[in-house]
Amino acid sequence: MEPLDLLVEIATINNRIREAGRERLELVERFNREIRELVRDFEGTPDTFRVYLDLTRRLQRITRRVEKAHEEESLDYTEQLEKALTVLKKRRFETAVKELDRIPILGLLTEQRRLFEEYKKGYAALRTRYESVEAEIREKGAYYESLQNVDVTSFDDLAALKEQIAAYNGGVSTFLETFIKQAPAFDVLKISLDASYHPELGFPPSPSHENAEKLLALVLGEDLTSLPLYRLLEYAKYSDSKLSHYVGDTTNFRQVLESNIVWLESIDDIKRRGALKLSLKEPGVSLAVKIPRLIAFLSKLNAPTDLLTFLRKTQKLVTSGRYERIRATSAVNREHLEKIQQGAHIDDLRALEDERARLMKQLKDLEEPRAVEIELA
Repeated sequence: MEPLDLLVEIATINNRIREAGRERLELVERFNREIRELVRDFEGTPDTFRVYLDLTRRLQRITRRVEKAHEEESLDYTEQLEKALTVLKKRRFETAVKELDRIPILGLLTEQRRLFEEYKKGYAALRTRYESVEAEIREKGAYYESLQNVDVTSFDDLAALKEQIAAYNGGVSTFLETFIKQAPAFDVLKISLDASYHPELGFPPSPSHENAEKLLALVLGEDLTSLPLYRLLEYAKYSDSKLSHYVGDTTNFRQVLESNIVWLESIDDIKRRGALKLSLKEPGVSLAVKIPRLIAFLSKLNAPTDLLTFLRKTQKLVTSGRYERIRATSAVNREHLEKIQQGAHIDDLRALEDERARLMKQLKDLEEPRAVEIELA
């Protein structure tokens, strides 16, 4: 049922309750519940003298109260209540219930509350939808406004930049993996330690500067500077007798490597760490800091020219502001942009505004649930 129809129903039932009088109605309801409770309690019991006495005592208590209320003129429908009580003495349970069902005002209070709860729920749903439509109008309006300055050709630039970034990321990952596998361990460790102080480069951080310096001193002291990193990690798995052929102090070697093992394994697995890579998710303000460091770092490692060329080209996009304009396109739905260019977005907004106006009129025709509840008879 629609909220407006519910409001009419509530008003009708309020009038009936006012006519009956709430207190008089509540009294009838109370006697009705008590008699029906007797029916439930005794309907399935055996017809014995003890059960008869119990039923009679309870009937007498209710009957006295009904008679008293009738004498005080505070009770309506006494005839139906007394008939129900009379037939109950003869254990005619079904007849007692039928007599109670003849009372026309029973259930009015329950129905009033049910209708009100349904109205409250319907009103809340209508209010929620209205607020949702209002929010959608604001959001879509702002969104369509933001698309006014987006050029459809930016999608081609975005696709090209995505391909170039993917190619760079693949190239820099392969180069870095090859460098770490082939370069002397001392150079790899020194460079990795320096890079770890710049989080934007994506290198794994060392456990501590002190532990890393001890590792560098160990590699120098044991004359392992030309050894590749993966070989250094293999030494850690050797037995003491085998390791003694390669290092002088096996105990110190194991202790120092153990304190740096997580860092060393992370460097050895650098390809999966995302080091030196770029992402379109990064804003231009971040890349303005990151790219110069990438260029300096890769230049130090004599990286391939194509990697450095791409970074310098991207740096120009960032400084010119073109990068952010291209990047912003990634959040744009091409269909929405074309819709704006065709003017079709106006129909979208107009449909929402029409719905808002309709919902507003419906709400104006209704009352706040709190006001309706106060008016309940």
